[in-house]
Amino acid sequence: MFAPPLSRMSATLLTLGLICAGSVHAQSLETQAATGNAAPTESTVINLINLLVKRGVITQANANDLIHEAQAEASQAKAAAARAPRTAAVVNGPTQPGDVAVPYVPQVVRDQIKDQVKQEVMAQAKAENWAQPNTFPDWVSRITIDGDLRVRDEYRFFSGRNANNVTNFAAINQGGGFDVNSATNSAQVPTLNTTGNRNNLERFRARLGVTAQLSEQLKAGIGLASGNDNGPVSTTATAGGGFSKKNIWLNKAFFSYQPTPWLNVLAGRFDNPFFSSDLLFSSDLEMDGLAARFQHALPANRDVTLFGTLGLFPIQYTSDNFPSNSVQKVGGDTKWMLGAQFGAQWKIDPHNTVKGAIAYYDFQNLRGTLSSPCALYAGVTSCSTDNEAPTFMQGGNTLLALRNIVQNPNLAPGATPEPQLFGLAYNYRLLDVKGQWDTVVANRLKLRLDGEYVRNLAYNEDKAFGAASLPVNNYDSTSINAQRSDYRSGPNGYFAKVTLGEPEPNSKGQWNFSLGYKYLQPDATLDALNDPDFHLGGTNARGYILSAAYAVARDTWLSARYLSAREIYGPPESIDVLQLELNARF
Repeated sequence: MFAPPLSRMSATLLTLGLICAGSVHAQSLETQAATGNAAPTESTVINLINLLVKRGVITQANANDLIHEAQAEASQAKAAAARAPRTAAVVNGPTQPGDVAVPYVPQVVRDQIKDQVKQEVMAQAKAENWAQPNTFPDWVSRITIDGDLRVRDEYRFFSGRNANNVTNFAAINQGGGFDVNSATNSAQVPTLNTTGNRNNLERFRARLGVTAQLSEQLKAGIGLASGNDNGPVSTTATAGGGFSKKNIWLNKAFFSYQPTPWLNVLAGRFDNPFFSSDLLFSSDLEMDGLAARFQHALPANRDVTLFGTLGLFPIQYTSDNFPSNSVQKVGGDTKWMLGAQFGAQWKIDPHNTVKGAIAYYDFQNLRGTLSSPCALYAGVTSCSTDNEAPTFMQGGNTLLALRNIVQNPNLAPGATPEPQLFGLAYNYRLLDVKGQWDTVVANRLKLRLDGEYVRNLAYNEDKAFGAASLPVNNYDSTSINAQRSDYRSGPNGYFAKVTLGEPEPNSKGQWNFSLGYKYLQPDATLDALNDPDFHLGGTNARGYILSAAYAVARDTWLSARYLSAREIYGPPESIDVLQLELNARF
């Protein structure tokens, strides 16, 4: 128990004791003089002494001595009162040098003194936070802080048979285009690293969030996170850089409104509200927009809970002042994701729970189109569809050239530079089915089975090759202008995983072991949003994921993951990733 400073507290309480004791004795003599009743009680002094013991001001042994003295003084006072005249004006008059006489004090004055001392004591108690230990202002009780920290040692291994000419289309777009005309540009097209291993890549992730309970129904939250860049799929930062300070990003900013126990409305930037895996959405992905989530148990069977999510999410705003150097504007546009999911969870018995959901994700206005004729040779700096290039790509999706570049009539045919940008060749309308079963084996070991299947309903090769601009990507040829006979893609993906042990270890000694298999054709989903670790991100990958975790303390665990992936179509590209981690959350 917290004890206030002895000097100030002792003086305050002892002063209060003298006043109370004097008041009791004076009141007792006044009562005796009027009624002739018994001598005064010493209970006020005794209660005060007990309070001093409780506050740690004096010891119990000292308290016992004081109580005996108080009882003796009370007896003496009682005897003195019996002998004193009824007109006595002084209580316990001085008998020795240094003794203090306590005159009669009217009741109203005693009450004022006690109230004043009480106010002073309570003011000190509140200021020093010992009147009500472990209590805080009201606003503190409405604030919740959460976060997590991860330190990782990562290894990347590339097969010796990998092709070394896999085009990096994301780098082309970020660089403002690349001249694909070999007659005017002898530079190597940007490529991905597929041959150089990376050992001991030290990385870390730090996230911190604050949530405020504004009312019974309304919350507001803000989250910060580390990260190398503003990409959507990872908040992992890489150590090094000459010990330079690392970036901190605004990772979450949202309102959460819950008008009823079964409905929650989110607005701003918030955690992925859908029941899904990193087959579609990275575990670090935060979504911008508006979402409504519901969850309600069936009245007839409380073991069955229905849930669902509806959401509207802006992905990319194109400029409403594009092209900036032209009087003819193409107007602004917005790329959206509309999401709808419905599912149910059934608690069959204490050892078996099944959860499943079906979802539809409609990505609108993402498909690129060929621009109107664009005379870059005449000083034009951009073409009409440049703003259709994705702001972020990981790789795997089929692409098409966006610029319809006009040949310079003053040059020989084929001698005009052709700096190209690339956009998506397909729309993405995803049908996703996910299931999960939690059970117990051998009456003691938890077992979880996960499965997910996705199909892009908008996939259509005939439409892609019937467009004005031919699609590129995943060709067997090294040319980005290969023919349809070389083209390979597909709209399907699936994921299966078995986890033995505690799915999320949070107590010391808990552990798990898991084995998963992932298969994702190039255009099954949007490559910009899924797991950045498997095959180092994107689609057109298949392979295994082996992982294990062990909790070394509360909410602290060690983990290891080995991800082995290779291409489905196109040039050889096998990538294995080993991650050793220490994780903590609070």
